[in-house]
Formats: sequence, C-alpha cells, structure tokens
Amino acid sequence: MLVRGRQGTYWLGPRIASFAADARLSDHHALTFGALIPNTGNAYYDVLLAAAEADVEASGGRLIVHDAGDDAVRQRHQWTELLGLGADVVLVDAVETSGYEDLVQASHDRGLPVVAIGTRIDGADVAVTSDNIQAGLLSAAALLSRLPDDSHVAILDGLGKNANAERISGFRDALRDHPQVHLVAHERGGADDVESGRRATRRLIDDHPGLSGIFAVCDPLALGAAEALRDLGRTMAITAVDGLAGAVELIDAGGPILATSAQDPAHLARTALTIARQLHDGTTPRQRVVSLPVRLVTAADSQGYSPWG
Repeated sequence: MLVRGRQGTYWLGPRIASFAADARLSDHHALTFGALIPNTGNAYYDVLLAAAEADVEASGGRLIVHDAGDDAVRQRHQWTELLGLGADVVLVDAVETSGYEDLVQASHDRGLPVVAIGTRIDGADVAVTSDNIQAGLLSAAALLSRLPDDSHVAILDGLGKNANAERISGFRDALRDHPQVHLVAHERGGADDVESGRRATRRLIDDHPGLSGIFAVCDPLALGAAEALRDLGRTMAITAVDGLAGAVELIDAGGPILATSAQDPAHLARTALTIARQLHDGTTPRQRVVSLPVRLVTAADSQGYSPWG
C-alpha cells in the first residue's frame, strides 16, 4: 500500500519497501520510481497511481509519490527533493507546460531518465499521453451535432498544461468547419476540479446569458459546470474529456453532459512504467511521444464502456 508522509509525499509501505530492497539485488527492474503528480485528490490520479502501485509492487520496486496540490512552485520544490531520495527514474505529470527545463537537466545530470506522463514537457526523454488533440476533436463533434446554427459556445479551461492546450486545439480545429457556431468565451477555471468548474461556469453565464454549449477540458470541470447549471435552473449542452464515472452517469441520465472523450489512466501508467524501465536499461525509444487512443462515450454506446473513478 501507499503510505503518506509529510508535504504531500507518499511511498510504498515498509514491508513492501523491504521486499523491494531485497528484490533489487536480483531483478534489475526492481527500481525506485519517483512520481510527481498535480493533485492526488483528482480521481484520474487515483486510478493512475493505483495501476502504477500494482505494477511497481509486482516487480519488487518502490514508488515515491509527490502531490503538488496543483501548485507549480511546490512541484518544482518536490522535484528537487525527489532527486535526493534515491529515485532511479522520474515520472512527471506537470502542473504547467513550461518551466521545468532546469529540473529535467538536473535529473539527466544524475543519470535519471525523465518520462512525462499525461502531458508533455520540454527535455523529457519520452512523453506518454492520451491523444489529446483527437479528444478535443471528438468532443467538439459531439457538441456541434447537438447545436443549431448561430449557437454560442464557450471553452472551460483548467490548469495551464500541455494536455489541456491540445484538447482546446482539437476543439478549435473542429469549430473551423462550423462557422455557423460561434466561440464567444474561453474561461479558465484555475484548476482541474469540480469547484473551479462551478465558479467558472457562473462567470460564463453572467457574461454570456445566451450561451448554448460548453466544452470542458476535463470531466471534473464539466461536473462543476453541470452543478452550476442546476443551481441556476439553466440547461445547455456540455461535452468534455476523461471518461470519469460521474460524467458517464450524467450522460446516461440525459445530460447536461452529453459526451466525454474517454482516456485510460491505468493504461497510461503501465505504458509509462514499461518505457521508464527500457530507458533505465539504456534502450533508445523509437518514439519521443507515445499517444494512446481515446474514444467518445455517448448515451448511445456507454453500455460498452467501463468508466473509471
């Protein structure tokens, strides 16, 4: 199991850590993985870390987890701390897209591979992400199919990270083929969570009372938007990205969330760990960016989808 320490640090419990120390003598894959995560309170990271923990435990390794609380400055400090904790590989899902180049270099100076997971950062050996542009395209297509001509839509954004930016890029690409639908606002929630989505949606409704649809970069923001609409007695179409169970429940209930582009955080974790071991062994990756496919979940096909979270 994961044990929580001070200042958002977690590690595998003493019994497992002791086993890992013994196993490392005979298994070169019994490595210590340092994981830098934006916020373990997000269900996406619960699923990702559970899969990572199971994978690392099975190999006799050790997993150290730092929770940044969606704070980029704190994440930088945690990365520096991680370099002194004996990690063999750094796994990082960055709070922001830029500003980590010096820490990537510091890791490389110590001989540590850096694998970006979920979002890309400059200098990482490999990035393992969902196909975020495709996620935005699929979500846009679902939203546009439900809106009449001359509708007004808005983007509900979160953390300033590459993954969110790519989803928005995909959404905007889809809108270019539908000039009859007007993008009137791009509101940043500040974090990828329900409360941020609720507050940002209230601002959107105040500023754009004629709004017809919202694209949210992640399901927690979409769930917050749905709560805000309920509180205000409003209805409109929402689509998003993630595949979270709570979003799928609203899709099945008829809205206001109508679709989500589903990613697979457990598969992301296992893929990143496989590549991390290969890098540690000196294998040069064939791809610097590994994009895992996403799928659109709507009421028409949700019964064939297993939601997470």
